[in-house]
Parts: sequence; C-alpha cells; structure tokens
Amino acid sequence: MVKSLRAVLAVLAVLATVGSTAAAAPPRAPVGIAGHWRLIFDDEFNGRSLNLSAWNPHEGWTNQNDVTDHLSNISVQDGHAILRLASATSGAAIETTRFSLRVGEYAEARIRFAGDGRTIFNWPAWWISGPNWPAAGENDIAEGLGSLTVNYHSPAGAFETGTVNGTWSRRFHVYGIYRGRTFSRVYWDGRLVRTYATHDNGAPQNLILTMGASNILRFGAAGQMVVDYVRAWAPA
Repeated sequence: MVKSLRAVLAVLAVLATVGSTAAAAPPRAPVGIAGHWRLIFDDEFNGRSLNLSAWNPHEGWTNQNDVTDHLSNISVQDGHAILRLASATSGAAIETTRFSLRVGEYAEARIRFAGDGRTIFNWPAWWISGPNWPAAGENDIAEGLGSLTVNYHSPAGAFETGTVNGTWSRRFHVYGIYRGRTFSRVYWDGRLVRTYATHDNGAPQNLILTMGASNILRFGAAGQMVVDYVRAWAPA
C-alpha cells in the first residue's frame, strides 16, 4: 500500500511538472525584429494604479502647447495605462525613473491612439529622450500631429520624417525603436518604417508617453491614448 501510494505521488509529480512546462508563457521578444534579446524593462500595467517606482507622472509639468500634466489624467485598469486630455490646458505624461534606453537596445510599446481614420486626435506621443535636451537627442517613435509621424531632435536641429502611411487610430499597434550609435530605426507592427541618422551624444534616453493639446481636440475618453505595455530589450 505504501509503495503504491508513493508510485501514485511520483506520477502526479511528473504530471504537475509537465503541466507547468506546457502552461509556461513563451519568452517575450520584440515584434518582428530579428536577433537574440533579453528583456530588461517591462510594464504590463496589470496593477490598479501607475507604478510610481517605475514612472514619473510629471505632476505640474507644463509643456506640449502650455498643457499642464496631472496624475489625475492617468489611470491603470484592465491591463492598460490610459492617458487623457481633460481640457485644453490639462494633460498627462509618464517618464521612466530608473530605466533608460542605451545605444544597441530596443524598446516598444503597444498603443491604441484615438482618431478618425488617418487623423489622430490631440497630441499623443511615444518617445525617448536624454538629459540636457537636445544634447542627448529625442526620438519621437510615434507622434500624433494630425496624422501619426516619426521625428527626431538633436543639437543639429529638428528632423521631421513625416506621416507614415496607414490607418493608425482606434486599434492597437506596436511601435518600436532600435538605437544605433549614429542612427535609429523605427518599426511599426514589426515593419521598418524609418531609418535616420542621429547626431546626439549617445547618452541613455528615458522612455516617455505624453498627451498634449494640438490639432483636433477630444477630451476625456474620446481622445485618450491607451497603452497595453511598454518593454525594452538588450542583445542577449
């Protein structure tokens, strides 16, 4: 009887191990980007509020056409971070506090922008920027300026690469960037949409999401930016 019980327990232990292995989630990898990567930053926004140890909401920060950012315009629910424009002068921003993207690394975010067809409401943006702007540069991975655009700023000036063709509102899409030493590559839904030369000092750049006022204004839920996740990788 004892031997039989031990045998049963041994079988159950093996089955539990097999089940655990089968249920394990596959390693997260950049969408559509070749190579071997290790995850170095990840926020899936699965909590009930913004993780203030990872993000600075820039409470009281005035930027983006004189919009003042407020934590009250940010919520986390159903696995998403939501940034809203409350009025023409009240917006939102989050910036990483302890993580910065270095040369040779890759970052992406899955975002749903508000809009109508090819038009993007308000002034939402997913971007990375370094200290002592513009010395360390600014890469605008996806910036709503009426349409959805890719842009770059450095001591050499502003370089607007213009609209990326397609309909980018109302549905989730993945927007990513690879930082080279003298260039950046921007990928949307795993497809390379821009490659441009960079002229900054190569310093690490923080990950930033902002909601400002510009172009066609929609307040509250009608114009919100919904972020499913933000992740970053280094070469494995």
